[in-house]
Amino acid sequence: MAVQVRGFSQAYASEPTVSFTYHQQPLQKILLDLEKRYSLNFSYSNSQLSLTALVTCRAQDLPLSRALEVLSKCARLTHQKIGDQIVLKPAPPTEARPIRIPYTQTMRGLVVDGSLRTPLVGATVLLLSEEPVRAVSTGPDGSFMFQHLAIGRHTVRVTYLGYQDTELSNILVVSGKEAVVAVTLEQTFIQENEVLVVSEPDKSLPLNMLISSSVHTLRTEEINRFAGSRQDPSRMAANYAGVSSASDQRNDLIVRGNSPLGVLWRLEGVEIPNPNHFTFAPNTGGAFSLLNNNLLGNSDFLTGAFPAEYGNRIGAVMDVKLRKGNSKKLENTLQLGLNGLEAVTEGPLVKKWGGSFIGSMRLFTFQPFKKIGVDIGYDGIPQYQDAAFKIELPTPKAGKFSAWGIGGTSNITLFQRNEDTLSWGNLKYVLEPTLDNRMYAFGFTHTFTVSPKTVSELIVSTSGSQVLANTEALYRDKIKRLYYYLRNYEQQVITKWNITHKYSNRLLFKGGATWQKMYFNNQETMFRDPPGVYETNLDAQGSAALFQGFALGRFYLTPRLDIQGGLYYQQFSIGLRHALEPRVSVNYYLTDAQRLYFSAGLHSQTQPLVYYEYRFHSTQLPEYNQPYNKLDFTRSRQLVAGYNYNINAQWRVKAEAYYQYHYQVPVSEHDDEEAFSMLNLGTDYSFVTVDSVVNKGTGQNYGLELTAERFLKNGFYALTNLSLLKSTYTGADGKTRPTTFSVGFISNLLLGKEIELDEEQRHLISLDLRLNYSGGRRIIPIDEVRTRADVTGKVYYDNQNAYQSQLKNYFRTDIRFSYQLNTRKTTHWIYAAADNFLNTRNELYYGWDPDENRAKKYYQLGIYPYLGYRIQF
Repeated sequence: MAVQVRGFSQAYASEPTVSFTYHQQPLQKILLDLEKRYSLNFSYSNSQLSLTALVTCRAQDLPLSRALEVLSKCARLTHQKIGDQIVLKPAPPTEARPIRIPYTQTMRGLVVDGSLRTPLVGATVLLLSEEPVRAVSTGPDGSFMFQHLAIGRHTVRVTYLGYQDTELSNILVVSGKEAVVAVTLEQTFIQENEVLVVSEPDKSLPLNMLISSSVHTLRTEEINRFAGSRQDPSRMAANYAGVSSASDQRNDLIVRGNSPLGVLWRLEGVEIPNPNHFTFAPNTGGAFSLLNNNLLGNSDFLTGAFPAEYGNRIGAVMDVKLRKGNSKKLENTLQLGLNGLEAVTEGPLVKKWGGSFIGSMRLFTFQPFKKIGVDIGYDGIPQYQDAAFKIELPTPKAGKFSAWGIGGTSNITLFQRNEDTLSWGNLKYVLEPTLDNRMYAFGFTHTFTVSPKTVSELIVSTSGSQVLANTEALYRDKIKRLYYYLRNYEQQVITKWNITHKYSNRLLFKGGATWQKMYFNNQETMFRDPPGVYETNLDAQGSAALFQGFALGRFYLTPRLDIQGGLYYQQFSIGLRHALEPRVSVNYYLTDAQRLYFSAGLHSQTQPLVYYEYRFHSTQLPEYNQPYNKLDFTRSRQLVAGYNYNINAQWRVKAEAYYQYHYQVPVSEHDDEEAFSMLNLGTDYSFVTVDSVVNKGTGQNYGLELTAERFLKNGFYALTNLSLLKSTYTGADGKTRPTTFSVGFISNLLLGKEIELDEEQRHLISLDLRLNYSGGRRIIPIDEVRTRADVTGKVYYDNQNAYQSQLKNYFRTDIRFSYQLNTRKTTHWIYAAADNFLNTRNELYYGWDPDENRAKKYYQLGIYPYLGYRIQF
């Protein structure tokens, strides 16, 4: 038996402090390293120890004896001090345990040019999360594949000559579904021997590289992860700086003090109607999202100063993408939870060309929630259903074709809780409203590479929405009468064409035109009591058209400085209104990790279509007034300046200041409506109209947003932000007041931790927490004396002091727990969540209670628990 004795050392009785970190290193190399660094004597038998065995082990500032215990456990050894020698022997055999073979899965992806979205052939993709590092090259379609990856989180880095390297970390690989990733690379250039090298990926950059400022990328994994998001992209967006929501029951987006009416929804590149269940005309939010989170891809959320390709809105843009299905194998997802009973299927289509399909259906009713006593914020039982799909088919020569669509319906009737008429007080009747919603959007897209530097995109889509609101009055004698009826049906057909040309790696052009034909069929009828007659102010069918065009260019003056300029134009058929709007953005990299940016531009938007045909009848003359038909666009000047610092691959901080000046805002010249402005509408289940509306109002929004974010690393992520904001408006009376959305401040803190329960990462639990603290909505005081004295039930508001008072500050804490289980062919998720789990009594709105005959404050939801289960196979 040969015995080796290495080194000449001191005895370790003096207990020096030892630190080491080894990852898959041969045992012999580890022993040599420790002998050299700490002058140790190791003695062992070559025939007993496997010196080539790979060992992973770590110790930090431990006494030598404790460090050796750690090393022995990692390498399955025993150690004993004999004189100045440390004798190593194999650990005695223990009871045999079955060898667990790691579950594996496939990771696939596509590497494309960030500007043209064309595939990059021959890019190198490195899998950094395995030892040794694995590398593959992208094929003719820009695709790559890693097979037999152990489940867990992985990191890839992509390099390509003439492009900036990029890295995707924390890609979750599970056993039940292949991991599919999309990688975009931005071209770099050499000028006077200077090359801009980005050592770490800039996670602050959007999917659309032509957006320079005021943008957040909504990553799909975070929609499922963030506490309080309810798997809803709108509620997830409310976690970012400058964004608040209208209430716990709705997902309206209030961005930088702007009305939700200023939010543009786009799907697959074209405008769509409000994609939410339980919405109302003409709002852009609702109670639940119609967009299925299991079909969403990463999307961009813009909060101001948009580039020239976005138009006809002044508030925000939600630019949503659907992900493509798996083009290699059939996969399925079943889910039961807050969004109902859901099924998703996806798989290959014309496999030799790499085509794919994906589709989903959801169905839900809240009856089970009511039975277990959960307060869902409604007096009725809401139910909804929706579906979505996307088909994608690349062809060898004709370009890429895709078809997509979403659609859904929802219904609720709110019943009077107490049928005992003695409890009605002075009321002559109680109201029972019913709300029905319909929404759909379908489209066809053709993308064609005209030349290696030019890409054309043609989109044809049709979409529509319907709101039916029907309210019955139940009188004391149990007789019912129609009290209110609203039908808001709108349909649109859109043809859109874009072309992108990369003249060189320093100069890019993009332009396009959109023709949007809109059809409407609207009616509003209400019962006036007194005098006991029906009044119909809206009963119209017709159409309108909107033409939009844009052109923009991005030019790199130096490797660290680029400028983007553009023009946006729109013309509306009602009144033949038109607008020409310049936009400009500047990016300057102080270092590879620090960026300054500035954006400015003019913006405008039409009024919601349902308003234009609204009529007000004169009580003295046989004629009517149609003031909305005479309105021009609401217009806005916007400025943004910001600083972004990517401290490292995990941490970044961001500061952004903004100023918005709105003008030609619709306001009322009527004496009793001097506080009215369209800037305050958009969050209620009511259709508000005034009979003397004119484009004479203005508004201002300005503020500062501070963000610190830690991207997921070692199982931990964090996001915190603080927004300081002020929003004001000027009515027709010339008086400046705060808007109802001028809450003063918004703050968020999100924390999450993933914990691996076993080495094979088959079992994983996640804990997520969200804290939100913000100022309260502003309100109009009610003149209680005048209101009580009016026998008709009219509510009188103190408009002179409108929005000077606020509801109390809003505070909510949400928690979420999830458990992930990987089996050989399936992945299971179980989650439990509670929004407002501290049961904070937050104020919702201030209004008149006819039952109690007084003004009072109404409250948000209390604790809102929900469960869910998902399986992928």
